[in-house]
Amino acid sequence: MKSRFSGEVFGVEFFSGMETKTTYSEFFALTESVAGGIAKRFEGKEDSVIAIRMDNSVLWCACFFGVLMAGFKPLLVNTRLDEESIASAVARSKAIAVISDKDTAINGYVLASELKHEGIKNPKWANEIILMTSGTTGDAKLVIYGGKAICAQVLTTRGILKQSKSITHNRKLQIKLLALLPFYHIFGLSAVFLWFTFFGRTLVFPTALDADAIRFACKRGEVTHFFAIPAVWSMAVKGLLAEAKKQGKEEKLRKGVKISNKLQNISPKFGLFVAKKLLFKDVRDKIFGTSVSFCISGGGFLTDEAVEILNGIGYSMHVGYGMTETGITAVELSDKPKVRNLNTVGLPLDGIEYKITDDGVLCVKGDLLHKAIITEDGIKERDPEEFFVTEDSCKVLNCGRWSLQGRQDDIIIGENGENLSPDMIALKITPPVCRGFCVTGLKNKNGGKEPVVIISLAENAGDFEKTTAANFVYKQIDTLPLTLRPRRVYVTDSELPQNLGKVKRNLLSKLIESGDVKLELINPATDEDVSRMYDESYINMIRRIKALFADALSTDSSIIEDNSNFIYDLGGSSMAYYNLFSLISKEFSVELEMSAENPLFTPADFAKAVLMYNA
Repeated sequence: MKSRFSGEVFGVEFFSGMETKTTYSEFFALTESVAGGIAKRFEGKEDSVIAIRMDNSVLWCACFFGVLMAGFKPLLVNTRLDEESIASAVARSKAIAVISDKDTAINGYVLASELKHEGIKNPKWANEIILMTSGTTGDAKLVIYGGKAICAQVLTTRGILKQSKSITHNRKLQIKLLALLPFYHIFGLSAVFLWFTFFGRTLVFPTALDADAIRFACKRGEVTHFFAIPAVWSMAVKGLLAEAKKQGKEEKLRKGVKISNKLQNISPKFGLFVAKKLLFKDVRDKIFGTSVSFCISGGGFLTDEAVEILNGIGYSMHVGYGMTETGITAVELSDKPKVRNLNTVGLPLDGIEYKITDDGVLCVKGDLLHKAIITEDGIKERDPEEFFVTEDSCKVLNCGRWSLQGRQDDIIIGENGENLSPDMIALKITPPVCRGFCVTGLKNKNGGKEPVVIISLAENAGDFEKTTAANFVYKQIDTLPLTLRPRRVYVTDSELPQNLGKVKRNLLSKLIESGDVKLELINPATDEDVSRMYDESYINMIRRIKALFADALSTDSSIIEDNSNFIYDLGGSSMAYYNLFSLISKEFSVELEMSAENPLFTPADFAKAVLMYNA
């Protein structure tokens, strides 16, 4: 590999808006330098664990291989977890040090940039890595992979390349992947880092995880392959539909998507060309740019609508499946949208066996699964001859594709005895504007569980905001089949516990039972009730917005009337007006827009806009 890809670009990073490229030759030198520094600092302690607590970067990649090259086992730390959970994981792994890219006074931490040395003369490659689960279903587990399993994961690409030409069909193989998924996560480690660097492809590192930074990296780095969790895709589609609706072009967009998908079904290559270059070139440019050609969604559930729209506009969305304990085991590889729009995970990859238990739980077997798990009592080895029980509910469609239904412990037994998946129900409901949203099971008076909706709103949300958000959901619930309808809608001013965009339902249930998350039941309201609440909320809203006017102008709110014009009556500058917009948007968790058609100048203007934002 070192001789094959020395001149190719390994990574593209952005520092202060400037692009920095690292070739494979430079990356190999950096890795050997880090390995030398580790070997010198921890000489005599080989085969121990060294944790890596860093965000994605070229240096992270060098530390990963450098730790292995020096004879140590890397523990890939989930940086999104709290300090207590990270400290617990490091202690359980018996790590002798933690490599970090941030200077810290914590004992045992080593700054990555200080590890560079003249190189390593005698590499002593270790043969294990340790991953942490995301903690979505409870405390993070430590999962050990052997070298054989990691190699088996990379070798699944042979079957992928045979089944899918579109994954490699791209400007003389100038493939560039967005390194958005954290490399400590199995999806990012396997599907982005290991799969593609094995073939000498380029990683493009965004400077942050917000929409602007992602769009900048995609366009400036000419990203061709983009793998992410469902929250990223959902946010993009939601923004696209909102913009189309505002311009009165939503129906035109949806019609174009259907035409595009039909054309791609008839002629995949030509249809995709039409979608990318003719039908949706401008649309694509505003989302992730025009170079993105192949996308994978994994780590959760993506709505059917999002899959259909993304395929229609030429982003070729493929849904995949894997777990920290199993590696990546399936991905839909069809080149036709009519198959990808089924929103299944396709077929098991080469070397993977699937089976479903009598109660509908997916089990997996193959060489790429984990070797052992570190528990409080020691290391628990996995029997490679046994199927691994994923605890994910699954079914096989008539076409032979495998369809995930949700976590088995999230499944709710309906009144008719049918298994109900909160994830499947949630996919059928468009959330209101809120901080958090989920469908989950709550105990009813009979001792069983029933599906309910929980909406997290801002702490200062009034009755009008709560009722309009709940009514927005109730109207959609009424359109669902009777067996799928959540029974009640609750609101809370607490943030819902999440990890990588997924609500941690088990933890949420515990927080509700302990009283740390308080729920308020909101019943469906009539138009008269909503109108009355609007009047009451309007009075309160005017008072709060006047206070924000006063803050922006550094004056007393008593001089501000309901219809005082911020600029003409109160003498506010353009800079102060921008500040006012920011203050109001932050205070009420809304995204108001400056518009010549609907100008907002007075407290009354802003109050109406905020109240109607979610109506």
